[in-house]
Amino acid sequence: MQLSRLCLNVQDAETLAAFYGDVLGMRDLGRPGSPAYGYDAGQCLLVFDAGDVGPYQPSPDDLYWKIGITLRDLDRAVAYLQERGWPVSDPRQFRDIGYMAHLRDPAGFAIELLQQGFEGNAAPAGDGHPIGGQAILAHLTLRITDLAAARRYCEAQLGMRLMSVQPVPERDFTLYFYAWSDEPLPDPDLEAVENREWLWARPYTLLELQHWQSGLERARKPGPDEAGFAAFGYGDSGGKEITLVTLPAMDDLR
Repeated sequence: MQLSRLCLNVQDAETLAAFYGDVLGMRDLGRPGSPAYGYDAGQCLLVFDAGDVGPYQPSPDDLYWKIGITLRDLDRAVAYLQERGWPVSDPRQFRDIGYMAHLRDPAGFAIELLQQGFEGNAAPAGDGHPIGGQAILAHLTLRITDLAAARRYCEAQLGMRLMSVQPVPERDFTLYFYAWSDEPLPDPDLEAVENREWLWARPYTLLELQHWQSGLERARKPGPDEAGFAAFGYGDSGGKEITLVTLPAMDDLR
């Protein structure tokens, strides 16, 4: 099993498809007539559903936060974006979690670029597209407030495995990373820092839950006439059978 789709309701699917293809180096890996964009069929693919919706207006209390793209050499990717004139934050090492930078796509959806190694631990990016040639669509991030309900949903209902727990006490949240994987962790302690660089190099997509201990009463879902997150999908590794988890099913996650 794997996370296989992230579905977003958008105003202009063509502009987003061009950005993710040209600027971020993704390819259309969907079925004929059903475009879906990503780096590898074994990772999550992005689906842009164009409709009669207003512009995307992100908020810090939204259920959906971002995608995370992991890279072997973050500095090379950021330099490329700066050369293209695309706004991106300067890379920085965030605590003992990762070396990262952030940007937004043309619709305003958040994207995190995360080096697979910590600051100073870049690996050769390789040939090809400066981002697409070295990238994994590694994270789909949701905000939650009811941790017990979210864990029951992910573990008991979806059968996912908790791979890592990463507290950020000064900001009053903790990150929980889930996947369908039986790989042994480098360290069995889920909070071990030693697992994190290994985790960022996994060739599949993780579901990241940002659990707010305070400051967020309940994560907000977009309305039917709003652009934004619509669903995520999971299925077999070949992507032939995909089950969509839509917003009404996510009340326990919030």
